[in-house]
Amino acid sequence: MMARNRTQAAVLIVFGLLMSQTLAAEAAPRAFPGAVGFGASATGWTGGEVIPVTTLADAGAGSLRACVEKGEMPRICVFQVSGTITLDTPLFFRSNLYVAGQTAPGQGIQIRLGKSRATPVIIKNANDVVVRFLKVRPGPSEQPSSSVDAVTLENATRVYLDHLSLMFSTDENLGIHVSRERSSDITVANSISAWALDHANHPKGRHSKGALICSGDGRDFDCGRVSLWRNLFAHNRDRNPDIYGHDDGPVEVVNSVFYNPISQFGEFRNYYGNAFIVYAGNVALTGPSTVDRRPAAVEAIMASDQYRLEVQVDDILAIDRGRCDQDRPFRQVDADPGAEIIEGVTGTLSVPRVKASEVLDLVLEGVGDRLPSGEHRDSLDQQLVETVRDCKGKVIDSPSEVGGWPDLQPEERVVDSDGDGFPDAWEQSTTGLDAGQPDDPWQIVAGTDQSYIQLWLAELAGDRELDD
Repeated sequence: MMARNRTQAAVLIVFGLLMSQTLAAEAAPRAFPGAVGFGASATGWTGGEVIPVTTLADAGAGSLRACVEKGEMPRICVFQVSGTITLDTPLFFRSNLYVAGQTAPGQGIQIRLGKSRATPVIIKNANDVVVRFLKVRPGPSEQPSSSVDAVTLENATRVYLDHLSLMFSTDENLGIHVSRERSSDITVANSISAWALDHANHPKGRHSKGALICSGDGRDFDCGRVSLWRNLFAHNRDRNPDIYGHDDGPVEVVNSVFYNPISQFGEFRNYYGNAFIVYAGNVALTGPSTVDRRPAAVEAIMASDQYRLEVQVDDILAIDRGRCDQDRPFRQVDADPGAEIIEGVTGTLSVPRVKASEVLDLVLEGVGDRLPSGEHRDSLDQQLVETVRDCKGKVIDSPSEVGGWPDLQPEERVVDSDGDGFPDAWEQSTTGLDAGQPDDPWQIVAGTDQSYIQLWLAELAGDRELDD
């Protein structure tokens, strides 16, 4: 009885901490209207310089690199071009940065590898970074490499990744890692992790992975307070996602869709500390590549008997599609002895949620690099969405199996005569701006608490406040 009481007390303490952390996050300024989750306070870029990206070149004046690697000064990267950026070295996204992919014309911005052997987008030793509406699809490096994610976060805090299309990595599409101090206060929302390459050129061989959350270089560092919300994982062998335990707070996986792994969906472990994970309102679907016809949506694995592993599970649709001719439910959880599985969510989440029955249509409609108008969604993302709807597709070894990288035709945005970052047409239709002379982008719009630059970015992205 005493042991049971101690366990109940520990649960109440965890939930009390979770609730206080969530309420504090809600009270802080947010990155943009409707920003949710633990990364919503990524605002260090506010008040900064608006820097136009005018070329698809890897480096040099007007390049994306020139903006993201420009020290740690507050800044916003806005795009006056669209098309594909091919990288020979990684892009290091420094602190106090907003990469506003929603400003790109045409079908947006696609990033892939050239001569590089590393992850193309790296957010390392950085804080207050917002990255939105990009396609990051590295592909195999010229030489075998064990370190090609699409996006890697390492020792990063207050980061918001939103409406990204992550594909064609040879490790995992998304990695959140800690090698010193901490990685925490992170939101990954409305994003795709799909078609990580299986038998490509990773030294370990078959290695198609969706996401690895809170991997670490030992137990002396912290990782947590991560929100995964309204994402789509599809056609990855495993790590859909894998989450490792630390003591820095919860990891929440909410209202997301997981489709067609070969072996595993989510695998949660307490490697580095007490792991607290919420898995709520999600949809797990087997597909043509899935080997185990009776898998589990969540595997709770006791990697250490020194630490707790607690998983809250609520409102999960776990559907075995058989051979795509019938739907049958399968296990929600497969837990090792010692893992604490709690049915229902009793704390306050950092994100709003809807019923699992509403999630598939909601996610497929807007996930990835897609503007509210439907612009930016290219043929590859559309193909992916159709495979999920139609119970088709497979885990792949090469981008060529799904048609390769779409040829995004370079397109220039409409004229910005005064060079202040705003298109003339928008200035002409907006009270208080003048297309004939540079305006202060941080001037507050009359009757609001937003600046003109924040208003423009929010309009392009379709940002709005969300109901809880």
